[in-house]
Amino acid sequence: MDPANQPPRLYPEDDQPAAPRSLKQWLTGTPLGCTLLAVLPTAALSAGLTYLSTNIFHTYGGMVFVAVPFLAGLIANVLYTWLNNPAEPRPGLLASWVTVVLAALSTLALLVASALEGLICVLMTAPLALIVALAGAVVGTSLGRLLGERTSLRMFSVLVLLYPAGQALEARYPAPVPPHSVVTRRRVQASPERVWQVLTRPVQYPAEVGWLFRAGVAYPTRTALATGPGGTPQLVCTYSQGEARLPISTWQPGRELTFRVPHMPAPMRELSPYPRIHAPHLHGFFRVEQGTFRLLPQPDGSTVLEATTTYRHSIAPRAYWQLWSDYLLDDMHQRVLSAIQTQAQDE
Repeated sequence: MDPANQPPRLYPEDDQPAAPRSLKQWLTGTPLGCTLLAVLPTAALSAGLTYLSTNIFHTYGGMVFVAVPFLAGLIANVLYTWLNNPAEPRPGLLASWVTVVLAALSTLALLVASALEGLICVLMTAPLALIVALAGAVVGTSLGRLLGERTSLRMFSVLVLLYPAGQALEARYPAPVPPHSVVTRRRVQASPERVWQVLTRPVQYPAEVGWLFRAGVAYPTRTALATGPGGTPQLVCTYSQGEARLPISTWQPGRELTFRVPHMPAPMRELSPYPRIHAPHLHGFFRVEQGTFRLLPQPDGSTVLEATTTYRHSIAPRAYWQLWSDYLLDDMHQRVLSAIQTQAQDE
């Protein structure tokens, strides 16, 4: 048909190109924009609360590792839902959870970028933080449906304002820190006397270590006996982070060697884009008290060599952090016992 003979359009404005969205319209009118508006303030708030706990109150307890990610999940979820266009259908659970996960990861990234924490500690914290943040999102969704997003947001703001009071109470009344022991055993095809000879002479440990040790967690590289003040025997332990002289408290040839750990190098060197960062948890929050080697003779003439490390740490939730501590200490034990086993059996 000839265009000149076409009937006029009833709605000529339909042919006009859509006006580009302003930044405000994009932020509040698209899922990605709402996600950004929910994630950025949540991450900044969470990093600020973490700084308050670790650098002002000098604590690493349930407030920073449970309350902070829980609040982050609550607030990110409510913000995302509240910012979406009320005329649109309620955002799905998946979209909200993606926002919460991004808020948690952004918080951890901000801690590294601001030199508050190193990458190793952030990686260790990530599983716990993500689980607790998602739990907060579930609670936030339930309360949002029950009370409405605006009321929920006001209530969560009050919780954030109460956070310093809760942190002050936790710092003032710290939970007791009981000792905890990690025990590792290995059978050595040699007599207790032979194993004792290897144990009490200089031992070089294998250079191969796991990824956490390569990233900066301290580990022993060599041990040797020495004489301390007053002729008392000492175990000189060279770590990847320095050297420690450990007084021997029990000396039973062929049976047991126990040493105390009055001090030792920092438990890790933080992996960070900055040359040096000051993380308070590297000083005094993880304390090894003593170590023990026991030699248990077996009926077939072999020996079960047992290594025990007793430690305390003031980081909560203790059950979660003991998983990491026990794993790392058992890995250290395995390296030490393997080196002693190899030397005792090969000679």
